[in-house]
Amino acid sequence: MRALAALATALILAGCAWIDPATNVVEEISPTILMYLHLNEDSELESTIVVPAVKNEQKQVLTARGKTLKETRQKLNFGYSREFKSGQLRMLFLSEELARKGIIRCLNTLLLDQEISDRMYLAVVRGDFTGLLRKQIQEQKNYDRILYKRFRHYKHQVTSQNLHFFLREYYSPYADPRLPLFEVRDGQLVYSGTALFLDDRMVGAIPGEADAFFQMIDNGKGYFPNITSPEHDVVLGKVTTARKIKYDAKNERIVITVHLEGQVDEYTGDLNLGDPQEAERFMRGLKEDLEARILEVVRSLQELSVDPLRAGLSTVTLFRERFPGGEWRKRWPELTVTVRVDLGLSNLGMSKPEE
Repeated sequence: MRALAALATALILAGCAWIDPATNVVEEISPTILMYLHLNEDSELESTIVVPAVKNEQKQVLTARGKTLKETRQKLNFGYSREFKSGQLRMLFLSEELARKGIIRCLNTLLLDQEISDRMYLAVVRGDFTGLLRKQIQEQKNYDRILYKRFRHYKHQVTSQNLHFFLREYYSPYADPRLPLFEVRDGQLVYSGTALFLDDRMVGAIPGEADAFFQMIDNGKGYFPNITSPEHDVVLGKVTTARKIKYDAKNERIVITVHLEGQVDEYTGDLNLGDPQEAERFMRGLKEDLEARILEVVRSLQELSVDPLRAGLSTVTLFRERFPGGEWRKRWPELTVTVRVDLGLSNLGMSKPEE
């Protein structure tokens, strides 16, 4: 009797699962880890997702268009045999066209979905990302997961941002959001710098050749396999940085100090680094060059009136808020900034032999 009762219960539950359209049976749902949003020429929102393979199916890239994000999601569900689940969504790519128009409405819609984690990575991409996904999924069936692993692996060397921190900086009066910027180039997705935001709109970018210097002052601590200084004919390796930002109230300026350690991996200049005087001359010139490059990055931020460095937080003390309300945003572009680099190299590489 107990066996018959158990069998009847199992049949009833199985029947309920078959009838319920919101079932979580694996064959009836499609958890996706990647979504791409783009604003097309008709000002329509395009939502693209990578559909994981189930049973004998192949991975697919599906796109739907609509006026709102909810509408595109409904179209994706109606046009496919399984219901999409967003609980496993790990990456949201945004086209540059959409980023320059503003993204807060899309982010708020996603945040209202209780299945989506606020730790989801965000990124801006230039070029035909949908076309790239279709091509790469055919060549590498796990391309979406490869991208996710890349995000996690390089997050301490390049700009990395998730939904939680983007919104925290968006609502802060002393900071502005920034996102990694990628570009579709020669059939590959290439990191090309940092997208800078004023409120929820992208207003500019740190290009790839200057991005390492931005990373030195964006993060409290950083690691870089290599830093190249063509002006000094040197490649530094195993570079670590530690950054501090302070507000000098007496002189009304921001002081950024970067402690940089590393080694000379390659030197092709004319100085004999085995000679103490020439080595000191080399170190002094390299230090001044690094300070100038970092200061150039800071000034580009001030020209755009954005503070992704969160320098405004250095003006706030336990008992005093020097620039209340929106005053910091007005003062930041005109404030004097001093950059100091404390340079320490463990070895100076190969010395050039004397003539």
